[in-house]
Amino acid sequence: MNDYFIYLSFIGIALVLSYITWQIFIFISSVPDEQRDYLDKPPFIFHILWFLIKPISFYITPFISKKNSERIEKKLIFAGKDFIFKVKDIIASKIVFSLTLLFISILLLEACELDLTYSIAFSIYGFIYPELWLRSEKLKRERIILREIPFFLDIIVLCVEAGLTFINAVDQAVNKSNQTPTRQEFSRLLADVKKGVPRSDALRKMSSRVEHASMQNLTSAIIQAESMGMNLGPILRGQAEQRRVERFLRAEKLALEAPVKMLFPLVAFIFPCTFIVIGFPLYVMMKDAFQ
Repeated sequence: MNDYFIYLSFIGIALVLSYITWQIFIFISSVPDEQRDYLDKPPFIFHILWFLIKPISFYITPFISKKNSERIEKKLIFAGKDFIFKVKDIIASKIVFSLTLLFISILLLEACELDLTYSIAFSIYGFIYPELWLRSEKLKRERIILREIPFFLDIIVLCVEAGLTFINAVDQAVNKSNQTPTRQEFSRLLADVKKGVPRSDALRKMSSRVEHASMQNLTSAIIQAESMGMNLGPILRGQAEQRRVERFLRAEKLALEAPVKMLFPLVAFIFPCTFIVIGFPLYVMMKDAFQ
């Protein structure tokens, strides 16, 4: 009788697992194919979990609020990842990372016999990781643009002073530069102008995609010079020099902040080791002397 009950239990568990597996298969297979020909390939960590992110993003789309959608869309634009992800992909990745880290942490913590409350911390980190990653990419992108913009402007100045128009000069600078965020922004500027967007509006759109005062000052100066009919050569040369000065000031600021940032590692790690190396021989000598 007991063996019969065990067999029935195994059959029931197998049927339940089969039903759950079948429902998951239906959940994933019923998602229509997404047209990603115009989108770039996601980063590695997102790519390996894309088979989960894709169906979840499809099902949660009706529940995404407009406010939340606009907030994440701005972060995607500032990070330069709007050609990789949509808003629904980021929200779905928050859910997937949270559940994945929760599952992995439960397995590891159970194996190590630790408190399961750590799993909650891992799950929370997984939920906020996509937005932390977007913030990191935004800062990295801004640093690259601010570092490259003076040289980029120098190329545009040379072309403008050689007789080209501003748009043709930007086109030459884009064609002669490497694939960087700076080139990407000016390429989008050219694309907007070719689509019929007024030049001033295209410049404002470019400054809105880079949330930094330097880019906003640059675009404002170009728009004002064109509206007043001024020669763009001296304006752009002055902007390039100003960007170089700002870059030097940022480097000087970071150099002045370095000693303060090094204070905690010195106090927490280096000083204790130094005191141990110096104090232990003294302790041994004093111990021997008193004995």
